Amino acid sequence: MSYAELRSNPIHTPTTLAEFGSIITKNPEAVLWAGGTYLMSRPNFYPSDEMVDVIDLSKMAELQRITRTDRFVDIGSMINVAQLADTGRLILPPLLLEALLSIGSTVLRRQITIGGCLCIPDYRLAIPTALSVLDTMAEMRLYLKSGRSSTKWVPISRLYDKEGKLVNQEGRFILTHIRVGLEYSNYQKFLIAGEPMHKPAETVIIAFQAERNTSSLGKVQMTITFPNMAFFINKEVIGQLTGITLPIMPTQIRQVTGTLKSELQKAYPNIGPLQLARALRMFESILYDINTLYLQS
Repeated sequence: MSYAELRSNPIHTPTTLAEFGSIITKNPEAVLWAGGTYLMSRPNFYPSDEMVDVIDLSKMAELQRITRTDRFVDIGSMINVAQLADTGRLILPPLLLEALLSIGSTVLRRQITIGGCLCIPDYRLAIPTALSVLDTMAEMRLYLKSGRSSTKWVPISRLYDKEGKLVNQEGRFILTHIRVGLEYSNYQKFLIAGEPMHKPAETVIIAFQAERNTSSLGKVQMTITFPNMAFFINKEVIGQLTGITLPIMPTQIRQVTGTLKSELQKAYPNIGPLQLARALRMFESILYDINTLYLQS
């Protein structure tokens, strides 16, 4: 089939959640279009001879708002990365700001939406990695085949399975908002090695936060992401670090790094040597950074 024979996909442009609900109920197989950066990078998405309906979310004003209280900030899912970085520069956790600014160019950050990057079905990238350690909640509106709808709040870390895939929901859904708490730990680190979209099999992303007290670490949280394979949150490693005395001795660093290596290989037997080595060295660098700050204080 030549390009000349192809027709444009049917496109719907709801302006409210009520309109969206009506459209998605009648067209349950429709594709949701946020910023389009992921969809347009997929082979054969467009042009295509499959006439899949597309629901363009760009006209939905209620998904383009940022509101703040003393305890948290609510972010509409159609806010783009550049908007959030600019608006939240003085209030968002540093870890999240680093993740936002790690994404591509300014042009790309203006196109990628928060909801879009969270709902990629098969890749985990910088923003969900950062949000998962910040105890961020996602508001999801579910639409069942019966026509009924419901709303629920889900922790970002529970949106994905251990293989990094978006967890299937009953019926179709739209992610409407995320809620980021404004109370967070005093030590945060975001690290990325590799190119997530171009070389996902080589890339490692780590988000880490802890409460660094005068003599120990508390409230440790860490997510390690391998974009094409895993969304790794391990209680064993976190448990070994929680309450550990500062400075962390070299023997302890070797021990907990050994635990991390064992847990990664157990969970992902096919992990590549480069990704494994990067994950271990990046993890060690965080522990040595914590020691450096302790000795400087």
